[in-house]
Amino acid sequence: MKSGHSGWVLAIARTLDAYGLSHEDIFRQVGMDPEMLRDANSRYWQEMISRLWCTAVKETGDPNFGLKVARQIRPSSFHVVGHAMSCSATLGAAIHRFARYAKLISSSAMIELTESDDQLKLVLAFDTGDMPVLPETMDTVIAGLVCFNNWIAGENVPPLEVRFRRPHPADAEEYLRLLQCPVLFEQDEDSILYSQTDMHRPVLSADEQLASTLDNMAVTQLGQLSERFSRRVRDCLLQQLEQESEVSRKATAELMHMTERTLLRRLKDEGTTFQEVLDNLREELAYQYLQRPDCTVQSVSFMLGFSDASTFSRAFKRWTGRRPSLAQHNGTAEHA
Repeated sequence: MKSGHSGWVLAIARTLDAYGLSHEDIFRQVGMDPEMLRDANSRYWQEMISRLWCTAVKETGDPNFGLKVARQIRPSSFHVVGHAMSCSATLGAAIHRFARYAKLISSSAMIELTESDDQLKLVLAFDTGDMPVLPETMDTVIAGLVCFNNWIAGENVPPLEVRFRRPHPADAEEYLRLLQCPVLFEQDEDSILYSQTDMHRPVLSADEQLASTLDNMAVTQLGQLSERFSRRVRDCLLQQLEQESEVSRKATAELMHMTERTLLRRLKDEGTTFQEVLDNLREELAYQYLQRPDCTVQSVSFMLGFSDASTFSRAFKRWTGRRPSLAQHNGTAEHA
């Protein structure tokens, strides 16, 4: 399951607060725990982040919301990636690190970096499954990276050109002010084009020894990201739910060819529990199913392995603070 680092999500939270909105309320509205923002190593599921983007854009009513979020980007927004970029010798080395470790920021990120003698080009995309990437998301990614590069260089280093897939906005002036380069819309890619001359600009806080140490941390974290035991457990639970099989610790342990005790111990080593992994999966699936017009609260409770709709409704309210009927696609109330 794709996920994004909490530091990246924190930039969205700060922007919501700047609008006078409560990011805590909006997070809970979409099923996200705002307390996770306090943990520098936590991650949110991509499905939740996509719902957060949709709700944030709707609540603010600002077509330039993504550009506002870009102004909130800090080194901590990119976690170890941002710190490694800040310690790079040159701007080019920093951008190479961004492309190499971008999946630590969002595991759905797909970055293509190409170079010629006089230009460096980054093509950015996200694998979000069935959920489309909102234009505001890419606004933040591209503008945020450009602003971050300016910050670590200690001066404005405008790209040669920026391209967006998104429709042409009603007012493009803020894009031009922020990016300070030609900006093209309705293109076949989302990309940033830099001059190779600018890639030789030094980074103010360059420390290649520290950058090398951070590289090692990033490589380790990339390995952990793809190998986390709790993700394997989640995939096994998903298989059981899809097959309408019994969902239990015993059944999961048997499917994973280990004892129940080993299953629980390995989850504990990652700071989680079997019930927490199951609840997170059920909450995520509940939102997906409740958006389908052919699903009722009763049918969703069955699909998620609950004994009855009332038990599911109580669990959903515990997760999100509201009844499942209020999260349905048409917003109509349904008693459960």
